[in-house]
Amino acid sequence: MYTIGQAAQKVGFSIGAIRFYERKGLLEPAARSEQNNRLYTDSEINWLVFIKCLRETGMSVEDIKQFANMVMAGTATLPERIKIIQDQKQKLLDDIEEKKSQLVHLERKLQRYYNGENY
Repeated sequence: MYTIGQAAQKVGFSIGAIRFYERKGLLEPAARSEQNNRLYTDSEINWLVFIKCLRETGMSVEDIKQFANMVMAGTATLPERIKIIQDQKQKLLDDIEEKKSQLVHLERKLQRYYNGENY
């Protein structure tokens, strides 16, 4: 079991972000210690890591909430969840290609400047 501070450090979130995701329903309310501190399991840490991954790939909190509801609904929603993850993966691949193109453009601009060109 991890305290909220330990969970935040392990995942790379702020404590406030974990509380936010809990309030939004992306994370089940945490178990509590005798001192009423939030406690998180390895499974909840893994879920937070996945939430972080989805957010970093551009998925909205609302879409993650819908995904979380599907997870809670069980295996009957697997086809929809697979589609969501496939779509998110494709979006990420498209973003990577766009970033590669931008990088090439910057490299060309630098090369011009290294050659003494002014444009």
